[in-house]
Amino acid sequence: MPSVKVNDIDCYYEIHGSGHPLLLIAGLVSDSQSWKPAVRELEKDFKVIIFDNRGIGRTRYPKTSFSISTLAADTIGLLDKLGIEKSDILGHSMGGFIAQEIAIEYPERVNKLILANSCVCVSQKNRSMFASFLKILEQDQNYELFIREFFKLIFTPGYLNNKEIIEPAIKSAVQYSFPVTVEGFKLQLEAIGKFHSQERLNKIKAKTLILAGKNDIMVTAEETQLLADKIPGAKILFMENAAHSFQVEDPGSFVSYLNKFLLDEDK
Repeated sequence: MPSVKVNDIDCYYEIHGSGHPLLLIAGLVSDSQSWKPAVRELEKDFKVIIFDNRGIGRTRYPKTSFSISTLAADTIGLLDKLGIEKSDILGHSMGGFIAQEIAIEYPERVNKLILANSCVCVSQKNRSMFASFLKILEQDQNYELFIREFFKLIFTPGYLNNKEIIEPAIKSAVQYSFPVTVEGFKLQLEAIGKFHSQERLNKIKAKTLILAGKNDIMVTAEETQLLADKIPGAKILFMENAAHSFQVEDPGSFVSYLNKFLLDEDK
């Protein structure tokens, strides 16, 4: 699979399908492969671009501090290299931070904007949780424990209790050839820790959908509502029986919501 030189990184990416471009930006601890359950359906109608952010997966990068603005510039650089002037952009969680930054600073590059389980900044509660996950990686060096604890944060109890699904998922994550590293995790945590968009969201001009899992324990309904309230004309939808990573847990419903927003209205 290809990589391309973008700024000071070698950015890993994949393109699936054809048609109007749809760029998917992954969240914290996630890389391009987190989109695969949804890509199988989305590629029927879109040219889907997925990639590994700086700090994760197969993207090679200098081991120096970066910001959400850096990640947004990386993303625009990738679109430039692919010859894509304008795209629908979907950002999940931290990817939603990046998508917000793009919509604010590069408005001409965004057709429609979808912010999935995202917010205006990292809460103190989440800062504390992420610090505990970092401790597991740094001190315990128990990657399976890291994955199990993180899964508790992003999936519904019903999904977690389905051993036929969750145990193979954990095994696959533990055996993945491009795992989360202490260094990459630290750098991404530093980047999200400095991000705060609330006072700039009125600059977003793209037609925007705020999509959230009703049972998300990472991003609360109040945080989601604040994000929607600050973006002019934003539409907000809550997925029933869905937690933080609904694109993995229930890709069918997730894609259905996206298609209603992206396809049922004029571009």
